[in-house]
Amino acid sequence: MEKEKLNPMALWRDWFVKSEKAWSQALTELMGDERFSQGMGRYMQEALHTHRMFSESMSQYLANLNLPSRSDVLELSDRLGQIEDTLAAIQVELRDQRIQLARASAGSSAGEASSASAPRPARTRRPPSSTG
Repeated sequence: MEKEKLNPMALWRDWFVKSEKAWSQALTELMGDERFSQGMGRYMQEALHTHRMFSESMSQYLANLNLPSRSDVLELSDRLGQIEDTLAAIQVELRDQRIQLARASAGSSAGEASSASAPRPARTRRPPSSTG
């Protein structure tokens, strides 16, 4: 029976569950307070302002070095995507036109071949003799 009471894993699991509940309750009470939400709102506004200021200053720095900014690279990526889409559409249209041209030339070749296989009168200066 003493071995069951001194199980370190069970003691650790009980401590973990109890401490998790205590932390959860304390943080729920803290976040439920109006002052906390106001402070968090101010912090988020300051963080966004700092991020915007950093982005603008970095953009100016890169422009002074004649290097593209992140937004420049993204715009270039969008343009390249549009060019690729247009090129793909042109390739499809060109393939369709090649197929139509091949069909048309095959049709005219077949027409010439059928007329070549039909018996034709002999080419002489005399009219054909009538045997009738």
